[in-house]
Amino acid sequence: MPGLPDRPDLDQLRRQARELLRAAVAGESHAAGRLSAVSPRVTLSAAQLALAREYGFQSWATLKAEVARRRSSGTPVSRWSFGGAATLQTSAGVLLPEMLIADASQAILYGSLTLSGNSQLPEAVPRRRVLAPGALLARLVPRRNIRATRDRRADARAAMANMRALTAVTIVDDRGARYAIRGGSSSGLLGAPDRLVHLRVHPVPGREIEWLELQGRDGATTRLLPSPRAAARIGQLRPAPRETAATRSGMPGATLRADGPQLYRDIGVALPAVDGVRIHLDSLISLPGSWQLYFSARPRWRNYSRGDQREKDPVSVHAEDDRGGSYLGGYALNTGHLSDGERAEERVMDREELALQFLPRLDPLARAVKLTFCGAHEEIAVDLDIETT
Repeated sequence: MPGLPDRPDLDQLRRQARELLRAAVAGESHAAGRLSAVSPRVTLSAAQLALAREYGFQSWATLKAEVARRRSSGTPVSRWSFGGAATLQTSAGVLLPEMLIADASQAILYGSLTLSGNSQLPEAVPRRRVLAPGALLARLVPRRNIRATRDRRADARAAMANMRALTAVTIVDDRGARYAIRGGSSSGLLGAPDRLVHLRVHPVPGREIEWLELQGRDGATTRLLPSPRAAARIGQLRPAPRETAATRSGMPGATLRADGPQLYRDIGVALPAVDGVRIHLDSLISLPGSWQLYFSARPRWRNYSRGDQREKDPVSVHAEDDRGGSYLGGYALNTGHLSDGERAEERVMDREELALQFLPRLDPLARAVKLTFCGAHEEIAVDLDIETT
């Protein structure tokens, strides 16, 4: 097996290990031999160990540490995006493809899905009577907890069915190349009709693509177009004032004016470290009601304690437009993807990929936005020219 590339992809290595395990379970002699060389058991851990040994490492943990070292020592990952699509009717419901963000190793389509009636969790799930063997056990396992568990399981099954339905969406580009949706994830309130979806698109569409067309049910189509580049000017790193964006009070000053055309921009700039956090700005998208900033942070955006309990974001973000409107960024949602059995600590050892939501919608008449990243001790401002050229 050839050695690791200069910038190896840990997710790709995990997929290789799972594929090796599936082949061994299916009885393929070559795959079974690779596992038996390192362990008598046919497990995912054995497949990971076999893969690590074949790459020349003593253990899977050693391989992961080398992947983190190689990727963290390089320059920020360059990413590009496509946006501007309209809603699309699918067999799972109405899909709004908000933005597709790609780099050299993967492409993720972010959007929202309004479920069709048969895809939602029923309002009243049929309930079977549960008889606990004894009064004490009945008190320890209340029926309402059993119903809540059953509802969560039904919601999870519905979410999996929706993901399978979305893989039927056809994607082609202006050159006739075809792309496939290979899994993804969704999130939302239990039983709610609206879901946030993250869909893996394969292969990665290049920067040179002029459009990506998605085709849904009944032949309906919508197109994603390359995001224009926003001009960015990075200010000087300076001491943070006592009052930061995280402690400012009051409602944002911007008002929700009449909607203009959907705005989506690539940024592609790296900032000096703010309180030790290196930030790379990727893309910005404005939709009815809110706008989002996609970015990555190294070594991590927030700290994780035992049990995956997140601490508060170490850097706050405040935005102002050239028309006097102000916006506060909320909780930064992690847009990275957890593989089976992956822990949050493993996910962030290289970098975290995040989407920060601002409210309200970005003023459609704004031509420029200033983003201020403020930590406990340092802050830096970035001026973005977002006017369409």
